[in-house]
Amino acid sequence: MKKIIVLLLIVVSSLNVLGQSFVGKHKLEIKKEMKENHKDFYFSKEVMGKSNFIKFEDTDGYRTYLFVLDEDGYCKYHMLMCDYSLLKHMIDSLNQSFEYKENLTWYDYVSGKENFVIRIKKEEWYFSIITKKLDEKD
Repeated sequence: MKKIIVLLLIVVSSLNVLGQSFVGKHKLEIKKEMKENHKDFYFSKEVMGKSNFIKFEDTDGYRTYLFVLDEDGYCKYHMLMCDYSLLKHMIDSLNQSFEYKENLTWYDYVSGKENFVIRIKKEEWYFSIITKKLDEKD
């Protein structure tokens, strides 16, 4: 029972992060927002070079948040990597909050001025929820 409550709290806090797109924001703004409003995540590392990203992890080890940056430090897209124990709850929450298209893809038309596409990509040991700007190919 305790594990279920912990997982539900993780899913609820993940939705707060998912409902807000960081695409286009500078890394300093992202760090500030994460520190102030997403206290269940802590800053893990920043890499600027061949690959540019900042990484946050949750204290329970179920989620890792990666913000992929351009060379000027602005977020191109972000991905929330989660343990498979969260998959069903995350899909249910995405279905409630965003417009489902197909193949684990949702559209977010209400976050602000721009539209976003949200996709779940399944890996062997985890799944990722990737958020990026919606373009003509999507």
